[in-house]
Amino acid sequence: MKFSFFSEHKLATTIVAVALCVGGLAIAYKYARPGVPTEVVMSTGAPGGAYESYAKRYVAALAEEGIKLTLKPSQGATENLARLLDEQSNVDLAFVQNGLIEREKTDDGSLESMGSFFHEPVFVFYRPQSFKQPLQSFGELSGKRVAIGAEGSGTRVLALSLLALHQLKPDGSDRFIAKGGESAAAALRAGEIDAAVFVGNVTSPLLQALFRDAQLRVADLALAETYARRLPQLSLVTLPAGLVDVAALLPSQAIRTVATTSSLVARDDLHPAVSYLLMRAAKRIHSGGDALSKVNEFPSFAFAQDFPPSADAERLLKDGTPFLYRYLPFKLANFVSRAAVFLIPLLALLLPLTDWIPKLIAMRVKGKLFKHYKAMKQIDESVRGATQMSALNDAARQLDELDAEVGRLSVPTNYSNDQFGIRDHMDLVRVRIERKRDALSVSV
Repeated sequence: MKFSFFSEHKLATTIVAVALCVGGLAIAYKYARPGVPTEVVMSTGAPGGAYESYAKRYVAALAEEGIKLTLKPSQGATENLARLLDEQSNVDLAFVQNGLIEREKTDDGSLESMGSFFHEPVFVFYRPQSFKQPLQSFGELSGKRVAIGAEGSGTRVLALSLLALHQLKPDGSDRFIAKGGESAAAALRAGEIDAAVFVGNVTSPLLQALFRDAQLRVADLALAETYARRLPQLSLVTLPAGLVDVAALLPSQAIRTVATTSSLVARDDLHPAVSYLLMRAAKRIHSGGDALSKVNEFPSFAFAQDFPPSADAERLLKDGTPFLYRYLPFKLANFVSRAAVFLIPLLALLLPLTDWIPKLIAMRVKGKLFKHYKAMKQIDESVRGATQMSALNDAARQLDELDAEVGRLSVPTNYSNDQFGIRDHMDLVRVRIERKRDALSVSV
C-alpha cells in the first residue's frame, strides 16, 4: 500500500480547487468589468485658458498610473458639451460651465457630473472713455461694441443670459462681437471694442494682465445679487480690494460680480477606476482654495449641477479612498476589485464543495474497495463449492492477483483499515483453500 501526504484524491481535489479559482480569476478579469482604458480623451478649451491649464495637471496625474490623457482644444464649454453628446467625437470628459444645459436643451441622459471643481467669476473690462460713468450693469452695455466670447464658449452663453435680463440680444449688428480670450483682450486694448466679457479664474495670466492695464477698468456690478437670484447657476461673489496685487492695490476697490462653477462632466460609461484617479487628482488640484474659494470647498456637489451626479464620484467624495486603494498599488487594487465582482458569488458556489467533494471522494474510494471485496467474496464462494484440486488452484491464483491489485490501491489514510480488512479476509480464504487442499489430498 502507498502512503503519501498528497494521495491521488487529495491531489485531485487540490487541482480542481486551484483550477476553479484560476478560471474564476480569468473570467472575472475578462468579463466582470471592462479593463482600465490605456487612453482617455478630454475636451479642454482655448489654448492658454483655465480649462487647458487645469487639464494639463490631470495629464500628469493619470500618467503616474500609466493612463494617457489626450487633450483636445476647443472654443470652450459649449463646444465641450457638444463633443460629449457626440459619440463619434470619442471625448470621454470635459469641463463644462453649470447652467449651459438649460439653454442648450440637449442632455440625452448619457452624461454625469463628477462635481463642481472651481468658481468661474464673470468680469467685464471696459475702456473708461467709452462710458460717461463707471460701468455697473450689463444694461449699460446697450449700444456699445462688446466682445461676449467666441462661438462655442461658455462665456458667450453666460454673457447672453445676463444681457437677456436687460432685454438685450444680438440683432445682426456688430455690437455684440464673437470674440473671447486673448483675441478679445487685444481688441479691447486696441480700442476696437468698448468692453469685453471674460469668465475665468482671477489668477489666470490673461486676467492678471487686464487688471494691471492702466487703460482699462473692471466693472463693479451693482446688480450682481439680482443676477445671482435670477440665474440659479450663478452666485454672488466679491473680489476684495488688493486681492490681485496688494502692493499695487489691484483692484483699487472691492468688486461685486457673479460666478458660475465649472464641473467635470463625463460620459456615463467612464471606467470607475478612471473616476477614482480623476477624483484623487481633483482633491489634490482644487481643494487648496484660491482667490474665491475656501480650502476644501472643491470638489463638491453642493453647487447646482446640470447633470445627475456620478455615483462613483459621489461615493469617493463622501467615503474617501476605497479600502483596497489605501493599501494596494492602483493596478493591483483595480484587479482585485474587478475580480471580487465575480469571485464573491463564485465563492458562494464553492463553499458547498468543501462539504460534498469529500463525500464524493469517500464514495469513489468505497466503490473501489467494495469492487475488490465483491471479487474476493466470489472467490470465497467458489472455494466453498470446489470439489477439484484444479478449482482450488485457480481460486488461489485469482486470490493472489486480487491481493496484488488491492496492495497497489492508493487510498487516504482514514480508509486504510478498510483496505487491511479486505486483505485479512483474503488470508481467511487462503486458509480455507489450504484446508480443502489437505482434505482432497487425504481423500485421494
